Amino acid sequence: MPVTKACPSCNTPLPEEAAFCFMCGAATPHSGIDRTTGEIRTLSTDRMPSRDLARLDTVLGAHYELGKLIGRGGFAEVFLLHDRRLKRELAVKVLRSELSVSDQLIARFRREAETVAALRNPHIVPIYDIGEAEGMIYLIMPFIRGESLKALLVREGPRPPREAVRILVEAADALEAAHEAGVVHRDVKPENIMLEGRARRVQLMDFGISKALDSSEGSGLTSTGILVGTPHFMSPEQAAGEPNLDHRSDQYALAVVGYQMITGELPFDGESTRAILFQQMVGIPKSLRDLVPDVPASLAFAIEKALSKEPRDRYSSMEEFAQALTGSEHWPPIFNTADRLAKTDELPTPAEGAKKPTPPAGTPAPAEPAPKATKRRPAWLPAAAGIGVVAVAALAYALSGPPTSVPAATDSTAVADSGVAVAAASPVITDTAGSTIVGTPAPPPAAPTATTSAPTPRSTRPERPVPPPPPPTPATPRSCGAAVREANWTSAASLCLSEAEGGNAAAMRQLAVLYKDGNGVEASDSAAKSWYRRAATGGDATAAYQLGLLLAASPGNDAREREATDLLRQAADAGIEAAWPVLAERYEQGLGSPRRDQEAAFWYRKAAEQGNRASQYNLGVMYARGRGVPKNETEAFSWFTRAAEQGHTAAQYELGMAYVRGRGVQKSDSLGFVWLDRAAQQGHPEAKKEADKRRP
Repeated sequence: MPVTKACPSCNTPLPEEAAFCFMCGAATPHSGIDRTTGEIRTLSTDRMPSRDLARLDTVLGAHYELGKLIGRGGFAEVFLLHDRRLKRELAVKVLRSELSVSDQLIARFRREAETVAALRNPHIVPIYDIGEAEGMIYLIMPFIRGESLKALLVREGPRPPREAVRILVEAADALEAAHEAGVVHRDVKPENIMLEGRARRVQLMDFGISKALDSSEGSGLTSTGILVGTPHFMSPEQAAGEPNLDHRSDQYALAVVGYQMITGELPFDGESTRAILFQQMVGIPKSLRDLVPDVPASLAFAIEKALSKEPRDRYSSMEEFAQALTGSEHWPPIFNTADRLAKTDELPTPAEGAKKPTPPAGTPAPAEPAPKATKRRPAWLPAAAGIGVVAVAALAYALSGPPTSVPAATDSTAVADSGVAVAAASPVITDTAGSTIVGTPAPPPAAPTATTSAPTPRSTRPERPVPPPPPPTPATPRSCGAAVREANWTSAASLCLSEAEGGNAAAMRQLAVLYKDGNGVEASDSAAKSWYRRAATGGDATAAYQLGLLLAASPGNDAREREATDLLRQAADAGIEAAWPVLAERYEQGLGSPRRDQEAAFWYRKAAEQGNRASQYNLGVMYARGRGVPKNETEAFSWFTRAAEQGHTAAQYELGMAYVRGRGVQKSDSLGFVWLDRAAQQGHPEAKKEADKRRP
């Protein structure tokens, strides 16, 4: 990156876009050199230069109307965009012309589009198109009507636990989809979590610094040792400069988001970037329950486990993390600082004399636990004798250089990338929003040599050797939920049975899962259904949903069909979103009840509004045919469009035919062919016939 100005305080050479000095933190003159004329000009804090706006408007073409600036990040600006053809509001993210000379930035910008376009999830902002012309590089995406989670926290403060869990679970669902595709986000933070509409549906954005897990690019877009991300939300391994981050780094960052949502505080803070990174690597956060005593035990425990320093001590997947957030296990005993640093999910042995539950019949006796291994140290800390003082002092020294000022990030209502990755040896860019930090931590210096003389012994008489302490007692799960999380199936069978017989509906559901999967007990569908039924009767909506699915998958008689529909209705009424499209389909087909088109349309709409593409398509069909709702071709077109944009093949065919026939939209053979061709490429036979008729 070219150097064009110097810090007014310490004279460090800086890139033209640096708003703050990366060495001393001083604010810098916000001006730059025009590459075309060589003149010094002030950079606008609102918009790119008018000539660039005019050029962007020309590149986008007559189908789009460029609107106001709605977001700005480290190397991109986001503008409102009106789609004249489809009568909808979009957003266009454009690489700022001042930075477009960097091949690395261009590659990173393209990677964002390729990454997001490959993902399919209702909680990930999709990419509609990408373009490059006349030096302008841009991508087009939906305009999110809402606000960022950061804006909500600034305005209203900590969130109630129920709302916090919903936001975390939806964000975890988006990240799970990304991880399954081999993508790590690497910059999960409140600014990148948009809350859409009155329901505040999570929309995860800004995959601009993500990196494929199976990348074969060699050095890739981020080289070894380069830090890319936001310090307050970096995992310990990311703060230490580890190049090969995996999905557990995103889990840590999302746990930090959850911690902040619930407590109103960040788990780690400091007066400088280096101080924050140091805390991420060695600090211990305050207990959630100390800060918010009434937080649900399962929520607090799940977040603290996900904040483990060692990645292997976190949950194995985002799905498992999400399940733990909504679990009902009891809060484990408090750990001391050393234990929590070594392993945050460790549980002590039950007190002697405690009543042991009777395991189910046929359950094998538990094996004697092996002696516990010595406490583990995070892999990225130096492995040497005396690490307790010397290594921490050395690391603190390494990170204690001149502080970097990190100004508060500005909020936006659309995607804006948050920083630029630059090698530490090169000039470092601090984002104009101040949210992304780039750099490489310096290697720790050699530990200082001790000069203090040893004390003189009081006597020459040899002291009696102190016997070594007894080995620690292996930890044993204290609850059904904890045993299931640890995959300790023998203990889970015993504990879940004990809690289930005591009336715990969540334990009944867990026990049903054990019987269904054959973990810790002999697999038995009848026993699984029995425990699911008891849990559902006790008010467990998830159990009602699971039992409803089991019964619906094995139809046999009218009574079973009715029970399946009744259970799914119970789950749907309780807010289990996964039950909505299933129940709608059963009402539409008359399964377990007389056919109810109005009820089907109602539940399809609820699921469609939450982004379920199959429900969007089915609702479009109902509007097109006037079933359960008044016939409305415009409404049908709208729902077909939403489903088609998510890749639903049948919806793409219906959308193409709507354009061809002019139903609900102005007739357009060219747009009709585009959608028919997309559906044909996905194997839709009727779409292939129609597309072949119109193929040039």
